[in-house]
Amino acid sequence: MTPLIRLMLRAGWAPVAVLIFHRVIFNTPWRQPLDFVMHYSGGVAISYFLWHALDCFASWFGTLTAFARYLFTFALACTVGLFWEFAELLSDVVYHTHIQHSIHETMRDLIADATGAMTTLALVFGARCFARRPEA
Repeated sequence: MTPLIRLMLRAGWAPVAVLIFHRVIFNTPWRQPLDFVMHYSGGVAISYFLWHALDCFASWFGTLTAFARYLFTFALACTVGLFWEFAELLSDVVYHTHIQHSIHETMRDLIADATGAMTTLALVFGARCFARRPEA
């Protein structure tokens, strides 16, 4: 099995699930109340995917130290969140969709993305520490 297929099976389901959930609630009355949750879950899902993607593409740039892997995963997840906000703005400008309501809402979305990424990385860190813990 190729590394890319292994990546999609191992972690690709997470961002796809969030995108499907986003699409399901997009034209419902729950879209606005669930906006923070959607961005938070997007941060969780994309950082989970990117954590595994760094393994998949290690042949391109080498094996990363643990700190570098956490740092790159967080930075890349925040970058994806930023580009998502760019796409929302583009949709508002080109298609007049009114997705973004204010700079406050956009910043809240970016905070949710980053918080979701930090949550995933904290859980990964905790799981890795627990796995290394010697048996008593």
